[in-house]
Amino acid sequence: MSRSLFVADVHLAPGKPESQQAFVRFLEAQRGLDALYLLGDIFDYWIGPRHLRSPDYRPAIDALRAAVRSGTRILFVPGNRDYFVDGTFASATGVRMLGDSAVVELGGRRVLLAHGDFVYNRNPKYAAYRRLMRFGALRSLYLAMPERMSRGIARGFKTVSMKTTPAVRWTREALIDGARPHFARGIDVLVCGHIHAPQHVRTEYRNRPRDVYVLGDWDGGGREVLEFDGEFRMRAWNG
Repeated sequence: MSRSLFVADVHLAPGKPESQQAFVRFLEAQRGLDALYLLGDIFDYWIGPRHLRSPDYRPAIDALRAAVRSGTRILFVPGNRDYFVDGTFASATGVRMLGDSAVVELGGRRVLLAHGDFVYNRNPKYAAYRRLMRFGALRSLYLAMPERMSRGIARGFKTVSMKTTPAVRWTREALIDGARPHFARGIDVLVCGHIHAPQHVRTEYRNRPRDVYVLGDWDGGGREVLEFDGEFRMRAWNG
């Protein structure tokens, strides 16, 4: 049976070496893993290919590259902080990009992998901004800006993101409501992060069990990961 892990919201930040050290230890502890799914906001912000040459995330990038070379498949779904992670990152590290979401089959169940911002953020200003940044011309303009300016914009969007994502406790009913449209199209399990409230909710939909797993945020101290080894299991990683 293959073993997979899912993690989100690590929020590696420039100037905070302790977060990168923890992430490097985590990666080194996963040798022999079949697949590691990174579900967004692994980086606190990402300004594009220039960040590959920057010392900001060098330990984490080197550790990702080493993990891939050791045989671990690492797959990446971008979040609302690191949505500029792209093919250049994939080429440099060997990490496979999955897009805004992906569906995989594990244990005979269809699993939707997403960061969670398009599932559990209902702020129209946020949705409009993310749609706007999909336009190729605006994306190219941003990537061509001087580094100091692009960093300033990235930090500004971080502030906007925090303001448009209220720190509320999502109830069981709200989590199920957000996942229901995906259950309706045949998804059995939703795995995401984003809302920084780790929990597992199970419900019945059309006479089948359905599950929502919300991963914890590492900068909040939780470090919850989801493990699949024949069945799903939420656990804390305290390495």
